[in-house]
Parts: sequence; structure tokens; C-alpha cells
Amino acid sequence: MTFLILSIIFNAYLGIIFAYFKKHNIDAFQAIVFNYITCVITGSFVLGHFPIQITTLSEPWFKWSVLMGILFISVFNLIAISSAKVGITITQTSNKLSLIIPVIFSYFIYHEPLSWLKIIGIAVALVAVVLTTKADTNNDSPTVKKLHWEIILPIVLFLSSGIIDTMTKYVEQRFLKNPDTSNSYLIAGFLVAAIIGSLVLSMHYISGKRSFAFKNLIAGIVLGIPNYFSIYYLIKALQSNNLSSSATIPINNIGVLFLVSIVGIFVFKEKLSKANLVGLLFTIAAIILIFLGDKI
Repeated sequence: MTFLILSIIFNAYLGIIFAYFKKHNIDAFQAIVFNYITCVITGSFVLGHFPIQITTLSEPWFKWSVLMGILFISVFNLIAISSAKVGITITQTSNKLSLIIPVIFSYFIYHEPLSWLKIIGIAVALVAVVLTTKADTNNDSPTVKKLHWEIILPIVLFLSSGIIDTMTKYVEQRFLKNPDTSNSYLIAGFLVAAIIGSLVLSMHYISGKRSFAFKNLIAGIVLGIPNYFSIYYLIKALQSNNLSSSATIPINNIGVLFLVSIVGIFVFKEKLSKANLVGLLFTIAAIILIFLGDKI
């Protein structure tokens, strides 16, 4: 459980730190790129050396790390775009509802048992996500008033986030048999994201669309170190076998939502509606039900 708790804490940190980015006028894209470079450096320190060599290209997990890297940087930026286009509420709901995808995958592919208690817990978790992220109807967040391409963004985010969680489980099960391999896989994925981001950012610098600011580099470092460990500890939690993946990933997602909401209340003094408060209670109930359901 220690690894799962650490994964929840680091993932919640990632959601919280972006609020400070906005406050201090941090260029999120630059911070995201520097964050992935930091992830590569952090992982190399944890492993004790930089593991990517020519022979790495022939490793059976390498093609998955490439796909993971592409998804990493795509989803991070998709969250930013979707938040601006259709609103934070819809974006966050789509992101967290994706927990159902790896559960379905685990049931049909790995035949992990789904007790009625766990099924009820997952259903409660889905309701909790909707209630906790439900916005006040009087706010001025963006809304989608007609069906056009922008409404596709949350759907793509839902699928992409679910694919990342599902792929993490699949690769862990098939290829990551020891800590060195796990770190190498993560570092390779972050390296791909860093290369893609750096190429795009370089073109922006050359064209004058963006200019370098030291604060964006610092923001990337502050973001990158916990970002690495958020995935690192999730993989460790999946490898620990204390809980099945159909319990680990939902508890991780709903735990992050709960912790971010609590920080929002006590640190950012956010005012929650009755629906939000009920949603928080549902998150606690969901975690308990899924945990107990996995032990039956």
C-alpha cells in the first residue's frame, strides 16, 4: 500500500502545481518540455546510469516506451487544450472516468475477479468523479453549446488516459520483471516525450512564438521530479501484488481526485457545492469498497 499511497501523493501534486503555474504566469508548454528532460535525469539518478543505448532499440519493451512517450506529452497538452476549449470540469471528469478502461481490460484479458463489492465500489467511484468535479451552474467556465469538433476533445482525453493506465499494466505484466528494466522503460518513455517536446519548442524559439525564461525551466524541474515518481510508484504498486490492477488503478485515480479536492478546500480556499461534498464522501466509500472487494 505504501507504493500506492506515494503514487497518489505525487499524482495529486501534479494536479495542484499547475494552479501555481497560472498564478506565476508560467508557460505551461515550456514547463512540460523541461519536465520531461528532468524526468530522464531523475530516472537516470535512481537507476545509477543512463540506460538508453543502441541495444535498447531491440528490447521488446522499447516500442511500448516510444508509444508511451508520445502519449505522455500528447495527453499533458490535450488536458490544457481541452480545459481552455470545453472547461476544466468536463476535462477533469473525462480524465478520471477513464479508470473504467483498465478495469475492463484486467477483467477480460487477465481474468481478474470482479466481486460484487468491487463492482459497486467502481460504480460509486464513477459517481464520485461526476459529483466532485460538478461545477456551479452560475460560474463562467466555457460550455459547449452545440456539437462541433471541440466536444471530441474530452472523448479523446478519456480514451487516451485510459490507454496510458492500461498500457502501464500490460507492459508491467509482460516485460518489467525487475527494477532496472522498469526504470529503463520509464526513462525511455520520458526521453521520447522530451525529444518530441524539445523539437517543437526549438521551432517555437526560432520562429519567435516563444522566448526562453528561466522561471519556466525551474517550473519544469519542480514538475519533473515528482512526475517521474508518480509513474514509478504506480508501477511498483502494480508489481507488489497487494492489490489487483483492477483495484490499484481505480483507487489511484479516485485517491488523487480526493486529495486534490482536499488541498483545494484547505489551501486554495475553494468553495464546494453540496454535490461536491457528497462526491468527496463517495470517493472515500469507493476506495473502501474497492479495497474490501479485492480482498474477498
